Amino acid sequence: MANPADTLESVVIGDGVVVKGAFTVPSKAVINGVIEGDLTAEEVLIGTTGRITGRVSAKMIDVRGQLHHTIVSEKSLIVRATGKIVGKIHYAEIEIEKGGEIEGALNQGSEPPAAASTGASHQQTKPSGS
Repeated sequence: MANPADTLESVVIGDGVVVKGAFTVPSKAVINGVIEGDLTAEEVLIGTTGRITGRVSAKMIDVRGQLHHTIVSEKSLIVRATGKIVGKIHYAEIEIEKGGEIEGALNQGSEPPAAASTGASHQQTKPSGS
């Protein structure tokens, strides 16, 4: 059984569930349904029925379903045999199983240079303006 503290900081989007918006998850996000929007988490697992259309940022991303848009994996990105990624992919380490699909731009490195500087300035601007 998982540590109760870990499950409090995690989210599971079940098969058939569709959610829209921007989500920040302190620990693990397991996606078997659909997210239309951005997801930031420590660890992301997209199940075979899962689909995310939006920016996904995490230390570890394991893809068995589909990801569309911009993907930033700070440590490892795993594309399983049933997985498909379409978009801009930034990673430190990547593993692609036979049958896994990637379409788009691959960049080794945890954060895209332009987005990193733009994102940092936006983050600094918001707190100082508060």
